[in-house]
Amino acid sequence: MRVSLVATPVWATKSPPLTVTYVGAWLRRLGHDVRLLDWNIELHHGADDATREYWDRTHLHKWQEDGRYADEIHPRIVGPTLSAFVDRVLAHDPQVVGFGVYSLQATMAMVREVKRRNPDVFVVCGGQVCERDFYGARLARDPAVGAVVMGEGEGPMGDLVAALERGGDLPAIPGCLIHRDGGFLDCGDRVPIKDVNSLPWPMFDGLPLDWYTASVEAPWEPSHCGTTMMSRGCVRKCDFCLQAEIWQTFRFRRGEDVYAEMEAMRERFGFRQYHFNDLLINGSPVQLERFCDLVIERGTPVPWGGNAIVGKTLNRRLLEKMVAAGCRFLGFGFESFSDEVLAAMGKKYGRDDVHRLLVDMKEVGMRFFSNLIIGHPAETRRHFAETVEFLVSHRDYFTEPPTSSLLIVQENTPVHRAREHWGLHVEGRDALHWRKRDGSNDIEERKYRAQVLNGFYKSLWSRDIKITDMDREDLTIDAEAH
Repeated sequence: MRVSLVATPVWATKSPPLTVTYVGAWLRRLGHDVRLLDWNIELHHGADDATREYWDRTHLHKWQEDGRYADEIHPRIVGPTLSAFVDRVLAHDPQVVGFGVYSLQATMAMVREVKRRNPDVFVVCGGQVCERDFYGARLARDPAVGAVVMGEGEGPMGDLVAALERGGDLPAIPGCLIHRDGGFLDCGDRVPIKDVNSLPWPMFDGLPLDWYTASVEAPWEPSHCGTTMMSRGCVRKCDFCLQAEIWQTFRFRRGEDVYAEMEAMRERFGFRQYHFNDLLINGSPVQLERFCDLVIERGTPVPWGGNAIVGKTLNRRLLEKMVAAGCRFLGFGFESFSDEVLAAMGKKYGRDDVHRLLVDMKEVGMRFFSNLIIGHPAETRRHFAETVEFLVSHRDYFTEPPTSSLLIVQENTPVHRAREHWGLHVEGRDALHWRKRDGSNDIEERKYRAQVLNGFYKSLWSRDIKITDMDREDLTIDAEAH
């Protein structure tokens, strides 16, 4: 069948998206005619310098909130180019159009235009926000959407396209929500792919690779950055994280397969650097080290990096080998520097472990970025002060100041399931404005802590803190109340 796969905004602009590239490669292996389109990077590339600020993490919520999307995003970014991009989606004369969903509003604007122009196209939505209790059920009820894929996309999407090719009524396909007359059939969860080494490498054919950029201002130089995954899932179960719930299990690739892909894609597409988009690249230290050994033995000029977790195996010896193999940066979700809060989160390490890691990374010359979470239910002002103290005493070890986010209590996360234990009141599906019933932690208190932390950022790094999904006006509070 002819299939168009569309990556929707808003997402990172440094490298191609893995949602559509992995699923596209899988469908192509099954013999289907696949075309990839990255609407996210095309919108970013076509925007003026002022409008491109909407891809900054502080503005991501404006793509998700109905009012702000309607007032700012649609008239300035999506609306003016929507019809022309739908022309390109339909130019392939697809029988199936699959959307990797990030912004629900932008995606549905395109879905409805696609269906208006060609009612016979079967529309599929997938991605991490398509879990049944996130946007999945809402999407599956919409008559413009034929099916929603939950979790890993390859298996459900392959079965779905095969069933459409056979014709007749769609059967129950595990991992899918299938539209049914204003409702949907929930086909249940799907068992994750056991052997991720059996998956085809992601395809990048037809994507505008010169448009991907790591720049945050003009002249928007191309990054020439490739991307893939060393593993799927996570070895940890942090209580605030939905990702571990979505992936279900941790599975890793052999170092030989990762190296072979990296070399082949570098030669074919001219990638000059690589970003591993795993939740963590050191979930299997053995395979990470094997990959490093191969790079050192056989050579490659491509620098690389990815996310990692703090642990005893990420020691000085391994860090030195990673640097020798071309690793230039790592990303960490430190989240807190209070031992009590880290334990409550399920982090499996303490502030002394972070101190040791920071010392080792500085000595081997490893750059890193990191994130903090403000306002976990276990965090009191005393615990918050411990995090601030750690930042102050370790300022010289940070190669860039951590970004931050206010804790959200998402459905299907462990912290949401434990809300009675923590004494939380969560209003419906509002994951941001939860509060503790004893009054010690609410949205105003979390904003207050963010303001306090911002003062230290100005002193330590001469810059304002960046809060995911919040710009400056969103952090306004009644200072006298605190």
